[in-house]
Amino acid sequence: MLALLGGDSAVTAEDHDYYTQWPIYTEEEVEVVSSLIRTNSLSSASGSYGPIQELEDLVCVRWGVKYAIAHSSGTSALRTALFGVGVVPGDEVITQSSVHPFNCLPIIGCGAVPVFADIDPNTLTLDPQDIERKITDRTKAIMVVHWRGMPADLDSIMDIARHYSIKVVEDNAVSQGTLHRGRMLGSIGDSSAISFQDGKLTSAGEGGVFMTNDVEVYQRAATLGHYERLKDLPDPKWSSVSGFSFGEKYRMATVTAAIAVVQMKKWDQRLEIRKENEIKLGETISEIKGFSVPAVPDYVESRYSRGFVQFHPQQLAGITRERLIEALNAEGAKVQSPARKDSRIPHTQGLQRMLHKHPVFAGNDHGTEEILWEVLGLSAPRFDYKTVALPVTEDPELPYDMIQLPSFSRPAGELINEYATAFDKIALNANSLTRDSTGI
Repeated sequence: MLALLGGDSAVTAEDHDYYTQWPIYTEEEVEVVSSLIRTNSLSSASGSYGPIQELEDLVCVRWGVKYAIAHSSGTSALRTALFGVGVVPGDEVITQSSVHPFNCLPIIGCGAVPVFADIDPNTLTLDPQDIERKITDRTKAIMVVHWRGMPADLDSIMDIARHYSIKVVEDNAVSQGTLHRGRMLGSIGDSSAISFQDGKLTSAGEGGVFMTNDVEVYQRAATLGHYERLKDLPDPKWSSVSGFSFGEKYRMATVTAAIAVVQMKKWDQRLEIRKENEIKLGETISEIKGFSVPAVPDYVESRYSRGFVQFHPQQLAGITRERLIEALNAEGAKVQSPARKDSRIPHTQGLQRMLHKHPVFAGNDHGTEEILWEVLGLSAPRFDYKTVALPVTEDPELPYDMIQLPSFSRPAGELINEYATAFDKIALNANSLTRDSTGI
């Protein structure tokens, strides 16, 4: 009998959270931090970059890029990525609305105007066709967000950018380790940023890293808050800025860098475990009637990296997503809804994750939208966000008939088998679920 209807749960593991724990810190991180304290090495202001330089070198090797600069946060790294490609006050930057606000804040921090484009209904990343529709003579860059293991269509986006002579900045905060045609996301655009905030696949508490392959972009980026390293830049135009800078101090703390170095040295092994679990879990569930793993574009390495499972209501007695998740949760399976209507902007009164509807852009009875234009100043092209229509972004049910699986960070063979049992119970007893929910 289904657990929701009084039966026993399929997932019985008492240490379920052990398998989903992320990040994973050990005594090794404790020791490296303690060593910095014991040696009075908590600041890199003296010019000894120590773990900061080591982290930057590790990132360059792992991402296959020439230049990397460690930052205090992923947000500041994104600001640097925009500044590095020349975004200045009065410019426009195209990005998507269905993201965390911290994707948008660096655009405003540069004095530029965010222009929201719609997303592709299959990938939930920027729609190249709508990007092209939003380009004006003020467009300086496209901020591409790779969304939770799904790369954006960089083939099309890079073609558009080159055609219009605009830059591409990759926000890779939530898709580290994902490949696009065999290349690491974050190594393809003109500049990029990753985040080391806890919960990200690269974790160190806080922090971020800016990356580029372009020496000019790198040198310009370094002048935004990294005054202590400018004297070593190859071009005297930029090295002469040494002792000054054009932005706030953004350098990463040595403690953060030391933790990040330990994490990066274990990263490939841990990432491989996660990927193996994703594949096994997805393959196992897709063998059960009524469930499958959705197709992905040909540039995506793995169809399992998003952790999506598609359910087919016509094979499951017409079950709804809400009812299916309720039943699976009762079985002990920690699945969630990835539907747009269930994605909220943090620290708000439950606003759906659509930045163009936030009061800063769409306004309210209190005049909150005027703050944006006060911050951006008179040079900013005035933009009426109330007229922005993004039909795919605003579709509350997207992605249709999908549920989100958890990601297991440790070998989880037995737990995966229990999850399969939970899904199999649903498939075999779907009629009883729909009868019970309707009272018939």
